[in-house]
Amino acid sequence: MLTPEYMQQIVDRYLVAINAGDMEAVMALYADDASVEDPAGTEPKRGDEILQFYTNAFSGGAKVELTGPVRLSAKTAAFPFRAEIGKGDGQVMVVEVIDIFEFDPAGKVARMTAHFGPTNVTVRSA
Repeated sequence: MLTPEYMQQIVDRYLVAINAGDMEAVMALYADDASVEDPAGTEPKRGDEILQFYTNAFSGGAKVELTGPVRLSAKTAAFPFRAEIGKGDGQVMVVEVIDIFEFDPAGKVARMTAHFGPTNVTVRSA
């Protein structure tokens, strides 16, 4: 059964795994048939596409941190965070995001949507 504490732990593990560059740990949070829309409204990624997406997105190193409280409902966690992603050219892309995790009955993330737009993305010197 999903509890608020469990869903909070999954969000925390997700952020720790990204900060560690451990994309396999990120993948372990997802159900086998999960989908990822990043950003929301794009073609969903599934299976190996999810691992490829995370590997590509965070290959330059990333620092992510919550910027507000996690909001929890019966089977969903929504959380605001900031991602700082190295671009490899001495610049850092900063993205203010709200991710939404929808959990399956087994407690795995069945669907993730990332909500942000052009006004939520800036670039600065490292």
